[in-house]
Amino acid sequence: MKVRDNRWLVLGLMCSGLLLVAMDNTILNVALPAIAASLRPSATGLLWIVDLYSLVVAGLLVTAGTASDRLGRKRFFIAGMVLFGVASVVAAAADSTTILLLSRVLRGIGGAMIMPATLSIIRTVFTDDRERAFAIGIWTSTAAAGAAIGPIVAGAMLERFWWGSVFLTSLPIIVVAVALTIVHVPESRDPNPGRFDPPSVVLSMASIVGIVYGIKELASHASTTAAVALAAGLVLGAVFIRRQNRLDSPLLDLSLFKAKRFTAATLSVLLSFFGFFGVVFFLTQYFQVYEGFSPLTTGVWLLPLALASLLASPLTGAIVRKLGMRIALAGSFGLIAVSLSLFALLGGSSDNVIIVLGFVGLGIGASIAATAGAQAIMTSAPPERAGGAAAIQETSFELGAGLGVAILGSVMAAELGGRTIAEAGKAAFFDGLATTALVSAGVMLVTAALAALWLPAREAEFV
Repeated sequence: MKVRDNRWLVLGLMCSGLLLVAMDNTILNVALPAIAASLRPSATGLLWIVDLYSLVVAGLLVTAGTASDRLGRKRFFIAGMVLFGVASVVAAAADSTTILLLSRVLRGIGGAMIMPATLSIIRTVFTDDRERAFAIGIWTSTAAAGAAIGPIVAGAMLERFWWGSVFLTSLPIIVVAVALTIVHVPESRDPNPGRFDPPSVVLSMASIVGIVYGIKELASHASTTAAVALAAGLVLGAVFIRRQNRLDSPLLDLSLFKAKRFTAATLSVLLSFFGFFGVVFFLTQYFQVYEGFSPLTTGVWLLPLALASLLASPLTGAIVRKLGMRIALAGSFGLIAVSLSLFALLGGSSDNVIIVLGFVGLGIGASIAATAGAQAIMTSAPPERAGGAAAIQETSFELGAGLGVAILGSVMAAELGGRTIAEAGKAAFFDGLATTALVSAGVMLVTAALAALWLPAREAEFV
C-alpha cells in the first residue's frame, strides 16, 4: 500500500500519541489528592511530582526534535511510546515518592520524543497543502481534547479503582499504536544532518529548564531561587543562540526566524496558549474549591472548550485561505480577548451561561491562532528539518502556558492579598478573577492590533 493511501491512518496514530501526552498532566492533577494520601510525600516532593514531567518535556523538546531528524522520526515515535508505556507501569506500581518521581522523568523523556515526531511525520506524509492544513488542525484539536478528557477518564477510574489505575489507561492505546506504526508509518529523516554538537544540547536543555522552572516557581511564590533559575536560563539561552549562529550545522536552525511568517507563527502559538491556560487554570480551581465539583464533573464542564477546539482547528486552513493571514489572526486574538472579558462578569445569576460562552469563544479563538501558527511553522521549514520545527512549535506551547499561569497567577495573587484561592472568599476570588481576565484580555487585544498592523493581508499566507 502506498504511503499516500495510509496518510489518514498515520494521522490517527500520531494523534493517539499526542492524546496520551496531552492527558498526562490533567490526569495527574485529578489523582494528586489520592497520591498524597497514599504516598505522603513532603511538600517539596508533591511539588516535584507535579512539575518534573513538564520540566523534562520542555528541556528535551529541541534536542528530541532535531535528534529525530537525524535518527528517524518513526523510530523516535515508537521508542517514545514504549518508554511512556513502561513509565505508566512504574507509576501505577509506585509505592514511594522516589519511584513515582522516576516514572515522571521517564514519562517526560517519552513525551519529549513523541511530540515533535508526531508533527514532523504529519509534515512529511501530507504533501498536499490543504490536506496538511486540515491534518495539523486535527492534531491541534487533539491536544485540547486530551487536556479536557484527562479529568473525565481519571475521575471515572478513581471512582472504581486505586490511584495507580489512571496511569494504566494509556497501555491499550500504546500497544495498538506501536503495532500499527511499525507496519504502516514510513520512516523519514534528514539525509544530510551535518555534525552533531553536544554542547548545544546541554545549553538548550539547561536554558529551557531554567526558564520554565523559574516561570513556574514565580507563579506560585517569588523567591531568590526562582529568580536565579530564570536569569540563568536567559543567559544560557543567549549563549545557545550565539553558538547556533556560529555553527555550520546548528542544533536549531535559527535562520527560520528571519522570515516574518515564521516569527509571527511562533508568537501566535505562544500567545494563544498564554490566554488559554492562564484563565482556565483558575476556573478549574473555582469548580473544585468553591462549587465542590468532583474531578469528573470538572472535566465535563471543560467539554465546551474541547468541543469548540475540535470544531475550529480543522477548519483553520479554510479560514486562513478565505480571510487571509492578517484578518484570521487579528480576528482570533480579538475573539480570545472578548471571551476572556466575559469571565470578568462572573459572580451573578448568569454564571453558567457566561462560563459556557466564554469557553466556546476561547476554544475557537485559541485553536485558530494556534493551528494557523503550527501550520505556518511546519510549512516554513524544509521537510528535512521538520523535527526541529515541530520542537519550536511545542516549546512555544510550553512557554506560553507557563507564562500565562505565572504572569496571571501573580496578578491573581496580588488581588487576593497573598491568600490562596482556598483561603480567599468567593467574592474575593471573583474580584481577582475579573482583574486577571481583563489583564489577559488586554494582552490579547494588543496582540490582535499588532497582527492587524504588522502582518500582510495575503502575502506569504500560512497555507
